[in-house]
Amino acid sequence: MNGPVASNLTLLNDLDQIPTGTKVRFLGCVDEYLTKTATLRLVHDYPPSRPPKVAHVDIQHILESIKRHEVDVGTWINVIGHVEPSPKSGTPCICVQAVAVWDAGNVDLDAYQSAVVERKNAGC
Repeated sequence: MNGPVASNLTLLNDLDQIPTGTKVRFLGCVDEYLTKTATLRLVHDYPPSRPPKVAHVDIQHILESIKRHEVDVGTWINVIGHVEPSPKSGTPCICVQAVAVWDAGNVDLDAYQSAVVERKNAGC
């Protein structure tokens, strides 16, 4: 039985190490919503020992399913999408084409971060 390709659970700070085209799932906090390009800038300062990175998430293809509060600054959201190549001009960035976005609710960040790290260490 064939179905959609599974997504790889990862931390936002690790997205730049994932090959272009890979389907990923990650958590991020909305830092900015750029309405002209339908792009969310997401951050997640974990692990704190590394400089934080920003993911630019293109939500243009799923705008009809986005709820208003999911683009509010400070909202934690889950994203499933495909890693895109960085634009040729400007500074390198982490770009993701979203296929699904939903509110993370009252997420326990410590538990989430620990679970993702444990899963990564287990080779999953």
